[in-house]
Amino acid sequence: MVTASLPLIVCQATAGAPTTTTSLPASVSVRVPPSDAQQGNLAVYSDLTGRLMLVGPTSGWTCNGNFGADGSGTMVLAPVGTSVAPAAGSPWHLAPSSSLQAIVAQETGASPVQGAALACPLFSAARTATQQNLGRGCAVTSPTQEHVSTLSPSAVAFEDPPGTAGVGFPSGGQNPANGVVLYQPKPTEATAYQATCTLPSTQHDLCTAVLDQFVATFG
Repeated sequence: MVTASLPLIVCQATAGAPTTTTSLPASVSVRVPPSDAQQGNLAVYSDLTGRLMLVGPTSGWTCNGNFGADGSGTMVLAPVGTSVAPAAGSPWHLAPSSSLQAIVAQETGASPVQGAALACPLFSAARTATQQNLGRGCAVTSPTQEHVSTLSPSAVAFEDPPGTAGVGFPSGGQNPANGVVLYQPKPTEATAYQATCTLPSTQHDLCTAVLDQFVATFG
């Protein structure tokens, strides 16, 4: 990886409540694969408030975001012309034949219930909280084929191999889904974050850069 100064692009986003524009930087320093740094085809995407930020391609890609009145939100990067319609609060599992590519970030706002539900499959504390709050187990389970590794007490990385519908949002299609979940209950800040990079295995280094930057920003 090499350090590159990537331009910041404001993502088109809908909001369920009035938002206050935040002063965002014109560029962000990010560790990226050398080939991507040389080609200059990456950027950092953000909403107007900086609640979510994602590294992603610029050439032939677009960004859309959706933020609720409760402070939760989702940002989706995908190739132009791709039909992406993830259902809020539901697993986004693809058909095994799907070649869909996407880089997605989610945050739950300050709700401890939503935060625990998002982190439920990978954090025992979140599973306990979900059972207490909702009287049920996790909405998504971590399948045996999913590779999970603990990065810190508040960060867990995962990989759903091709054809494995797991925690990845999205996952289950032809491309592996690499991601990270951050679970950090705080009174007034987002309780949980998740980023998923669903790209061909040949672009694994790019997914690493995406997820490393996400953890550095929100972890």
